[in-house]
Amino acid sequence: MINRNSQLARLILSFYREDPKQLQQLKLLRSCKIFRRWGVLYIRCQNREMAAALANACEVIAEPVARLRLAKKITISSKNTSVAVFPIDFSKMKA
Repeated sequence: MINRNSQLARLILSFYREDPKQLQQLKLLRSCKIFRRWGVLYIRCQNREMAAALANACEVIAEPVARLRLAKKITISSKNTSVAVFPIDFSKMKA
């Protein structure tokens, strides 16, 4: 069975494999549960601090999600409480 959690995290992290600054911002993704359902990418974090840190990096997360067409919206949560929800704006993608 494929571990989809690590597969989605690897997709996002590998997008920035040559950009250490962006990778540093996203290293918390490795500790989160990540899955997709009905056009939404869910990132469930262990605590609110992790969720808040990833919410601050929403643009960094959004670019690979948009380019790979993984989801239309991203929801970041901790302990069943939503910390951030943001839509993916495909019109702002870099050419």
